[in-house]
Amino acid sequence: MKFIDYLYKETEDIWQKLYNHPFISGLINGDLEISKFRYYLEEDYIYLWDHVKIFAIGITKSNDKDIIRKFSYLLDNCMENEMAIHRGVMKDFDINVEEIEKRPSNLTNLSYSNYRISQSLIGGYEEILMVLMACDLGYVNIFRHIDKVNPEAKNHDIYGKFITGYLDPVYLSYVDSTVDEINEIGLDMTPTKRNILIDIFKNCLIYELKFWDMVYNEGDKF
Repeated sequence: MKFIDYLYKETEDIWQKLYNHPFISGLINGDLEISKFRYYLEEDYIYLWDHVKIFAIGITKSNDKDIIRKFSYLLDNCMENEMAIHRGVMKDFDINVEEIEKRPSNLTNLSYSNYRISQSLIGGYEEILMVLMACDLGYVNIFRHIDKVNPEAKNHDIYGKFITGYLDPVYLSYVDSTVDEINEIGLDMTPTKRNILIDIFKNCLIYELKFWDMVYNEGDKF
């Protein structure tokens, strides 16, 4: 069994909750409340500032030149492209970027980012891949699901551009190639190491679900 199959097997129930989440259903049907999408944009932008730190950790923890090049590219791409696009969308929704940059992170957002950073610092390259893949694979699978259920969602006046962005062939190819890399690494992996990585991936995927809960509720609900 491929390593990705172990990940899917241990997280099957979480994936179903993600696919059926009301925020995702709103994107599929095109009836998501604007206020919820605005809140998502704000919190996701805050999240990205911690997300790039994972790449920086990967750079400092490796002597492999190819890995250093890979994480350097991903850090630069996130800072210069993804976050720039994000700022453009935020301005379309009259969100003040400077104010959001000064705003403290929501507790769910903060907890998730701290977990990702801590696991990246504690672990090695494989642990960092798990931290990154829970997010990347989460988005790829969710937006492929949206496109499968309703191909016309990409043409929505408000959310179409957002949906199309996560179906970009370059992004999909990057995530698919990382899955191939994980499967290759898994060939020589001990059961103990595999279980450690599965736990990290599963915990991050649970956080992904909690993140969607948080933005749909427009804040933490305790």
